[in-house]
Amino acid sequence: IDTSAVSLGCKVKLHDMDDADDKNDCEYKLVGTAESDPKNSKISNESPVGRALIGHKKNEIVEVAAPGGKIRLKIIKISL
Repeated sequence: IDTSAVSLGCKVKLHDMDDADDKNDCEYKLVGTAESDPKNSKISNESPVGRALIGHKKNEIVEVAAPGGKIRLKIIKISL
């Protein structure tokens, strides 16, 4: 799996650009819909966050449309 950009099977560490505290950074594994388990940090590639992240690279900022408004997430790390 190529980790130069976010793809299915990658772990992605994210920082919420509207939250100044780095302690609140989160990490998710991008999986298929059948494997999705948000409580265990596995999000679907078809979820709003998953769709927004696909194809983006480290240090890029992606915007996710959420019910409460747009969320800006910075990709801190991409790994396996």
